Amino acid sequence: MRTTAATRLRVGLFVLVALVIGASVAFAIGAQENVFSPKTTYHAIFDDVGGLQKGNTVRVAGVSVGSVTEVIIGEGGSIEVYFRVIDDATHLIRGEPGLALGETDAKPSFAAIGSKGLLGDRIIEITVGADEYPEWDPNEPIPVSVGGGIMAMAERTLVEAEGTAHNLRLATDPFADQEFSEDLKETARNLAKASGMIANGDGTIGRLMYDAELGRDVKGAVKELRAAGKQVAALGKNLNKIAEDVQSNEGTVNALLYGTDGADAIRNIRDTFGQLNTILTDVREGDGAVNQLIYGELGDSFMTNLQNASDDIAFLTKEAREGKGTIGALLTDPSVYEDIKRLIGDLERNDILRALVRYSIRRDDAREPVEVIEQ
Repeated sequence: MRTTAATRLRVGLFVLVALVIGASVAFAIGAQENVFSPKTTYHAIFDDVGGLQKGNTVRVAGVSVGSVTEVIIGEGGSIEVYFRVIDDATHLIRGEPGLALGETDAKPSFAAIGSKGLLGDRIIEITVGADEYPEWDPNEPIPVSVGGGIMAMAERTLVEAEGTAHNLRLATDPFADQEFSEDLKETARNLAKASGMIANGDGTIGRLMYDAELGRDVKGAVKELRAAGKQVAALGKNLNKIAEDVQSNEGTVNALLYGTDGADAIRNIRDTFGQLNTILTDVREGDGAVNQLIYGELGDSFMTNLQNASDDIAFLTKEAREGKGTIGALLTDPSVYEDIKRLIGDLERNDILRALVRYSIRRDDAREPVEVIEQ
C-alpha cells in the first residue's frame, strides 16, 4: 500500500493533536492533585475516621494541599491515617508534640475528619498553627480534634435536635391527658371571659381602664397617699430633730434621760411605790382603824350607817320635793318666796336699820388690826 504525502500529513496531525490533548490532561490532573509538587508525609491517629479512604483530600485552612495515602487499623482499635502535604503548605502546620489543646492561648495545628458536604466524601482538615510554634515534626502524629469538621457539627446538631424533640415531647405529654385538656380549655374560656369583661368596661379592672371618674378618684387617692407619705416623712424628720435636740441640749428631757435627775426621779418613784406598798401591807395586816374599816366589823357598821344616812337623805329630799316642812315650803310654795322678798325689801327701806349698819361698818374700819406674832 502506497502512502502518499497527504496520508502522512494526516497521521502527523493526529499524533500532534493527541500529544497536545494528553499533555493538557496530564498537566490538568497534576495541577489538581499536586502530582508534580514535592510533598511531606504526616500522620494522625483517630478513634473513628467515619469512612475516610485512601485518596481522599487533605486541606489546610480550606485549601487542598494533598491526599490520604494509607488508612491503617492500629492496636487497640485506633486508626492511623497517613497523608501527604505539599511542601509549600508545611510551614502552616505548627505545634509542639505533647502539648494538649487548650493549654495555652496560642492555638497549635490539629487534624479533624471533615466532609465536602453533608453527604460528600470524607476529608482531613488541618488548622493553621500560631506563629509562636515551630513547624510540625513529620515523625510525630499531629494532634486530632475530637468532634471537628462539618459532619461532626451536623451530628451534634442532630443530637441537639433530638434532645429538643424529647423536651418538646415531655412538654406536650400532659396535653394527652383528657382531664388536663379540659382544665386548660376551662382556663382559656375563663381568661377569654375576663378579657371580654375588661374590654367592655365591666368589673373593677374594666372601670379602672374606661371610667374616667374612677380614674380621677384613684388618681386623687394616690395623690393623697403621696401627700400623706410626705407628711410622714416630715414627721420623721421632726422626730429625728427632736431626738437630736434632746440628746444635744441640756433640757429637762435630756436631764431625765442622760443626767442624774432621771435616775433620782426613778429612784423617788420606786421609793414612793415601796412606801405605798408598805402602807397597803400595814392596812391589810395591821389592827388600825383603816384595817377595821375595810376588813373588820367597823367597816360593816360604817356601811350600815352610810346606808341609813343615804336612806334618810332620800327621805328628806322626797319630803322637800313634795312640799313638806320648811325647806319643802321654800322650794314649792311661791307665797313663802314672796313673803321673804317683801320682808327683805322692808328691811332695806328701814332708816333706823340702815343707820345701824353704817355705824357698825365705821366702827369696824376704825378698829386697829391685831398683829399676829409668829413663834
